[in-house]
Amino acid sequence: MNFIFYSIFFFVFLYFMNNSSLQRIINLNNSSYNKLTSYINSCVHAKIVYVLSFLFLINVIDVSIWKICLDITRGYCFYDTLMVLFNDPYDYQTLIHHIFLFIGTYSYYITLYPHQTAIALLSEITNQFLYIGWLLIKKDLKDTIYFKINGMILLISFFLFRIINFTYLLYFLITYCDIYNSIIFIPITLLNYYWFYLLIQKIL
Repeated sequence: MNFIFYSIFFFVFLYFMNNSSLQRIINLNNSSYNKLTSYINSCVHAKIVYVLSFLFLINVIDVSIWKICLDITRGYCFYDTLMVLFNDPYDYQTLIHHIFLFIGTYSYYITLYPHQTAIALLSEITNQFLYIGWLLIKKDLKDTIYFKINGMILLISFFLFRIINFTYLLYFLITYCDIYNSIIFIPITLLNYYWFYLLIQKIL
């Protein structure tokens, strides 16, 4: 299915969130609530992608079903890139990440090495812990045990699924694929190194 369909889904879901009573319930200002709706959309995308990737890796679903992840990821990247350009055009880190990820999903190596790609997409599991931490900070709960526990889970999962995982995948691409595929993945890997450094400073 064309990625535009999934982009429309994320926009419709955003409209629903903006017209729900959630903002009144959780008591966030407009700016913070706009970020929250974006983060919820990100978590919806992440949940679908890492669950399907896990099911593919343990042979519950076949590669034809798993490839739905690629269109969902393209749809999310397209949707969120437009949102960033509209709301925060100087967020270069997110723009670089989304653009390179969008391009990377069309690489032929995915067809050759779907299991390696599925392993890479497991990295989306870290999003939910990242955004829970952000919400706890916004609700002045940074000094609570909940923030500390969530922070440690985030650091461990980020290190496993993004630092070790992406480093291995970059090595794999350099070793077995052409230079184009390696170049596409380098900015994403470096961004995750940088984000991990920021997380350590904020959590520890």
